[in-house]
Amino acid sequence: MFVRVVPLGIVHEKVLDSVCLALRETFGAKCKHFTGVPLPEGSMNRWRKQHDAEFILDKIKDDPSVKFIDTAIPTLILTEEDLYYKAMNFIFGIEEPDRGICLISLKRLRPEFYDQKNNPIVLAERIEKEAIHSIGHYLGLKHCRYGWCVMYPSGSVNDIDKKKKQFCNNCELKLTMKGTKLV
Repeated sequence: MFVRVVPLGIVHEKVLDSVCLALRETFGAKCKHFTGVPLPEGSMNRWRKQHDAEFILDKIKDDPSVKFIDTAIPTLILTEEDLYYKAMNFIFGIEEPDRGICLISLKRLRPEFYDQKNNPIVLAERIEKEAIHSIGHYLGLKHCRYGWCVMYPSGSVNDIDKKKKQFCNNCELKLTMKGTKLV
């Protein structure tokens, strides 16, 4: 498997490297960082002080700098911006497997967002879990009922912290049946 990792706005290279390493360790994926793309103009909802993920996903497909996006190879887009989707207050990430796009916000994964001390290790763990979760959706997995499985839905950062960076036996079996072998 090959995964494209694209920063939306400015995302630190160490974050991109961490995501690629987690995907390589989980899926054996080859990963390439692409040049960052700017946030689409008009994505910011000034009243909410958040960016509209649906708007971003709709506009990004028209950006000439990301014409490489196709359904055959997943594209994982990372941003430091806070995102919302439709009526949801916020999202950690959203996937559109039929378009081959996953979008993850780092904003609420940061301990500092919750008035906690900056912790790069906690941040990396959270980002890696969300990246694996997103690629799981790209590969056709739904949310899992086991709270420790990486495919468990993340309603809060506490849900992310409780999960492991691995799939439960049921999710792993589903991936195997779809032709994906885990490392």
